[in-house]
Amino acid sequence: MSKRSIVSVTTGIALLVGAPLTWYVGQPSDTVGEPPAAVTVPEEPVAPAVVGPPAERTPPDASDTALPATPAPSEPTGIQIPAIGVDAAVDPVGLEADGGMEIPHDIHHIGWYEPGVAVGAEQGTSVLSGHVDSREQGEGAFFHLRALDVDDLVSVDHADGSSSQWRVVARTVYPKHELPIEEIFTRFGDPRLVLITCGGAFDNTERSYDDNVVVYAEPVEQQH
Repeated sequence: MSKRSIVSVTTGIALLVGAPLTWYVGQPSDTVGEPPAAVTVPEEPVAPAVVGPPAERTPPDASDTALPATPAPSEPTGIQIPAIGVDAAVDPVGLEADGGMEIPHDIHHIGWYEPGVAVGAEQGTSVLSGHVDSREQGEGAFFHLRALDVDDLVSVDHADGSSSQWRVVARTVYPKHELPIEEIFTRFGDPRLVLITCGGAFDNTERSYDDNVVVYAEPVEQQH
């Protein structure tokens, strides 16, 4: 993802929930588990200087075989989180005209950031985001996201009929202006699933919550 895109996504995440209803009370602690360390983006390799003609390539023999390309995971279509009663459809989303990340209009649906990493890819972080609530529609699909705990399970349905299983390893809360965009929207590092919604106090002037609740999960296994 380019720096420009990252900045655009920052704007979108800051406006993750439109027209919220209320901030729920009796919330658990801000952080459980250990949020993953920042992923270091590998530097571009430096091509060696050419000091002579390229060596002649040795023709491959019969033992050479090409490894088949790993197929991309099928797109997500649904998500279940038994610990907080979530059973929601997942819609692919991109960027709004103003550069912000789209969120499904139906607050009972979850958005998968399609230009990013596929859920179940071999590396990088897949991002699913959803509303906490809405003045018009009530509680959103991620209304209770902040109640998730370490070792809670998340199941993602895929369009090909398979499902991927994920285990929560951490949950934390970031002020929106401190959300680690480059660490979340990354194509590098081990495969992860990140779930995001709004939280914290509600700012009546801005008509938005102050924080983002972020849940980190790691893959368990693929179920077919």
